[in-house]
Amino acid sequence: MKNGQKEVSTACRLCGCNAAQAAAHARAVGLENDFQNGIYTCCQVAQWADEQWLVWIQAAAEDIQPTDDVTLSLKAAESQPTFVPVRIRRPQSPASKPNCG
Repeated sequence: MKNGQKEVSTACRLCGCNAAQAAAHARAVGLENDFQNGIYTCCQVAQWADEQWLVWIQAAAEDIQPTDDVTLSLKAAESQPTFVPVRIRRPQSPASKPNCG
């Protein structure tokens, strides 16, 4: 670790992460190499990992619907006819083809 960080088993005073936790956070947000090279601090990757976790939790909460609501909407969709445009191509008969000669 660089930028004045010491690799010790104690936690950072600012973000509370130890080296293993900070590395796990960096790995989770895809910045493990940059973290190891000292481009980002443990505090930065911890914040980004927390933000990413919160977004996942919010998205999961938004996706949750009672199973009755889901199955009812599927049944309603199945019962209604759906218009699908179809283009029928018929082969031309030899008599209707123009003479190119």
